[in-house]
Amino acid sequence: MKASVNQRLVTYQIEGESNPGENRVLLATSVDLTAGTPWADAGYVVAPFLGPTEQQQLQEGLAELVREALRAAGLPVAPDFPVSDYHRVIGDDQVRHLAVVNTTKEYLVDRLPVPASLLETRIGELCGRPVQAHNPFDDARIFHLRIVRPGRSDNNPLHRDVWLPDYDNCVNIYVPVAGSTADSSLCLIPGSHWWPESQTERTHGGAVYNGITYTVPGVKGAPQPLQLIRPNPGPGEVLLFSPYLLHGGAVNLNPDATRISLEMRFWQA
Repeated sequence: MKASVNQRLVTYQIEGESNPGENRVLLATSVDLTAGTPWADAGYVVAPFLGPTEQQQLQEGLAELVREALRAAGLPVAPDFPVSDYHRVIGDDQVRHLAVVNTTKEYLVDRLPVPASLLETRIGELCGRPVQAHNPFDDARIFHLRIVRPGRSDNNPLHRDVWLPDYDNCVNIYVPVAGSTADSSLCLIPGSHWWPESQTERTHGGAVYNGITYTVPGVKGAPQPLQLIRPNPGPGEVLLFSPYLLHGGAVNLNPDATRISLEMRFWQA
């Protein structure tokens, strides 16, 4: 599949049975929490997030969660270990990496270093309506930390979250924790939340991406080359985006820094 990220050509190796999608816009029959915002057409916005004190508390606390996960996997890192060096202690040990990911892929919001209400209030301001970090489909109140090593296939394939059950009618956030740069941050295709399904071809089930099997279906082809960008939020910012946007495929091109980010979803309150 031909695609570009910030106008740099990339090649995605996606395997799995597939066929062209229906001529149907998924968002047209769903709750659109971007509606009425200045960023509704693009489907995403980069904006200031929390106050300086709360922002520092959030990022430092999330970094400590990664250190805790490393220690639980048998790697006794120091209290001041920079988590952007994650790849240096894990290397290519996939067993240990998956042990860490098994911990960081889901936390109850009680483990957030700041009250979840602070995040809900700020995301509600950006959406122009009250939101809550509570999935009405399964009552989950969770967040997760994404860990993407440089030069490894740790990132999801290009996808829509709503291709998985229970992830519709919400908005997503991406918050940098460590190693998030113009060469590693989340990729997305602006405006693709209003694309019909027929504009891409996706796998029926979980995609095999660069030899790694994922639960989420992945984009396998498209009539035209796909043009992705990296909005690249700074340390005090949040990337807020629609789960109907095509996103992912965020290969970490940093030469020597692991990218770690907070990812979380919000529904209308």
